Amino acid sequence: MPGKGGVWLVTEIRRRWPQVAVIVMTAGEQNGAVEECLPAGANHFFLKPVKLDEFHHVLETAQRDYELEQQKLRYRHHLEYKVQRQTRRVRRTFLSAIGSLVRVMEERDPYTAGHSRRVHRYGMALGAALGLEKRLFKQLSLAARLHDIGKAGIPEAILNKPDRLTAQEQILIQDHPAIGERILAPIIRNPVILAGIRSHHERLDGRGYPDGLSGDRIPILAKVIAIVDCFDALTSRRAYREPLSPASALEVLRADAGSHFEPEFVKLFVEVNARGQIQ
Repeated sequence: MPGKGGVWLVTEIRRRWPQVAVIVMTAGEQNGAVEECLPAGANHFFLKPVKLDEFHHVLETAQRDYELEQQKLRYRHHLEYKVQRQTRRVRRTFLSAIGSLVRVMEERDPYTAGHSRRVHRYGMALGAALGLEKRLFKQLSLAARLHDIGKAGIPEAILNKPDRLTAQEQILIQDHPAIGERILAPIIRNPVILAGIRSHHERLDGRGYPDGLSGDRIPILAKVIAIVDCFDALTSRRAYREPLSPASALEVLRADAGSHFEPEFVKLFVEVNARGQIQ
């Protein structure tokens, strides 16, 4: 074959159409060609002159092999579809159960009822303003909804305490992001979502918890959740204080930009608020 040769052609056919059977015919005693073409992907090799009965047998074998491979492929696709459908069903059941758990948890404290739903709504607005790509946006959605699930492991007396917390109680409260990660890790295997939940109380200056991360070491989802979580906490009534107005809460966020919060994220959140996209 002139040009690039038969071995190149076999390789190219296999690359472009991997399901196609390749039968090579060549003239003369070219044993070297056999050694090259078969590893390149040829199914069969003939030296001319070709006996028709042998050629017919090879064609039948190639046809049977092709049909068998197609059956395997269809069966594999069918199994993959069933697994994906079952996975989606399990995921919906899981999310429904987790959503119920979040609502039950928040009902333990009437002052925080609806907190996770609002944090989710605010987080989606800020995530959209940031232009997060689709996959990361979906991960933010789940992390925002579940960010406080670890509070299920904190005694109710501490969560609802109207007085100042003791040092020991403060340590217990600060463990809730890590508790949330431990609760969800066996079910949510995505490290991005888990990191967003674990790190949503970290600060840019490294004075946050539970790991004392700083700057760029803090995951982006955690930086988003930190802002909207704080905003909702400030604008919600607590047993020990009245809520701040949204304008006053935004001033707090501005004041802490650069030390606690990502400055550009705060700036975008203020703009989103000004456009009325988080109400």
